[in-house]
Amino acid sequence: MEKNCVSQSVDSKIAYLPESAAPPRKNGELVFEEPWERRSFGMALALYEEKRYTSWDDFRTRLIQEIAKWESSENQDKLDWNYYEHWLAALEQLVVETGMIDKHDIDARTKEFLSGERDEFF
Repeated sequence: MEKNCVSQSVDSKIAYLPESAAPPRKNGELVFEEPWERRSFGMALALYEEKRYTSWDDFRTRLIQEIAKWESSENQDKLDWNYYEHWLAALEQLVVETGMIDKHDIDARTKEFLSGERDEFF
């Protein structure tokens, strides 16, 4: 029963994304290829549920803009498509613009993680 409630909550948040901005699905289920994709997806939802930003549209608008930017890119044919890279870019933009964290801290933590100085957090 709990899983069904969680699924309904997630579906209600992403239901109003235009088709071009909707998360990938297979047989109706969300598809995540890498653990970071699932975590970034969940983080955006959790921050909203915790009222860290006031409207789901705050995130949704940024996601649509990130995807549109990629679609209009002259290098689109040369760039690999990964939906969750755009999701993460929209999330990073949102948390920086709302003051939850600054860009320098994101860059520093990313560098630490990639260099092995920071362990993966579960």
